[in-house]
Order: sequence, then structure tokens, then C-alpha cells
Amino acid sequence: MVGKKVVHHLIMSAKDAHYVGGLVNGARIVDQWGDVGTELMVNVDGDISLFLGYEKIEFLSPVYVGDFMEYHGWIEKVGNQSYTCKFEAWKITTQLDRTDADLSGVETPGTAATACEPPVLCGRATGSLYIAKKDQRGPHNFKNTITRKENLNLLHFLFQGL
Repeated sequence: MVGKKVVHHLIMSAKDAHYVGGLVNGARIVDQWGDVGTELMVNVDGDISLFLGYEKIEFLSPVYVGDFMEYHGWIEKVGNQSYTCKFEAWKITTQLDRTDADLSGVETPGTAATACEPPVLCGRATGSLYIAKKDQRGPHNFKNTITRKENLNLLHFLFQGL
């Protein structure tokens, strides 16, 4: 359980812009960490949990519209009903116009992007999550219970009007 890790990938879209110049609000990073924490808890104890709060949040590099981000989370410590998790936000690609690249020969500079090598650490935090003892179910691996025939019937139903 300790060391269990989850990674989410997400591109920052225009709706994520909060400030002038396409800068994304740090709260967007925190929001994603909440989803990562929830997935961690579902994986280890079968419950969506309650997020109690953050002990420390650091924003280390700006995030902009067009950046591809990875949100990492892992369990550091397990208590009786609480879980201490670490979270990181990494920029893995960015738009070329946010770098020092020469764009003079690029026909469509607004869509030109590049991988961040190495990725850029944009934020980190420590968070605490809670699952009541009565709700701790342990990890579950449910198999897909829909049969191939049921799946085909569903597809037929969905597409019959097209």
C-alpha cells in the first residue's frame, strides 16, 4: 500500500486560463491532485475517501494553456483511517512560443510544441485523505461482467437510429 502510485495526464485548455497570457491558476493543479488522491484511495481501499487537506503546497513553475501535464500521487504513510500522500505536477510538453526556440521558419507557430526534456516540476504538496474503518474494503479487481453478446446488442440499440 505504501508507495502505491497514480499518474493522470491532461492538457491545459483555453477554459483553464485564468490570467492574462494564458496562465493557468494554481488551483487547477490542486483540483487534479484531488482526483489523483481519490483514485489512489479507490485502488487501495475501495472507497472514494474524504480529502482532509494539504499540509504544504508549493507552486514552482508556471503552467500555461497548451501545456501537457502529468499529475503524480503516491501514498507515503498509512494510519488507522488516514493516508498521507505526496503529490507532484510535471509539465511534459509546452508550446514553442513559451521557449527560447527560433520560430522564424515555423509556418504555424501557434500550434508548435515541444517535449520538456527533462520534464518541469510545477508543483508539489502533501495531502491527507480519510476512509472510515467501516468503509475500508481493500483493493478489488472486478472483471468486466458484460458479455460480448450484450455489448453487441447495446451497440445495435445505440446506432439503430443513425
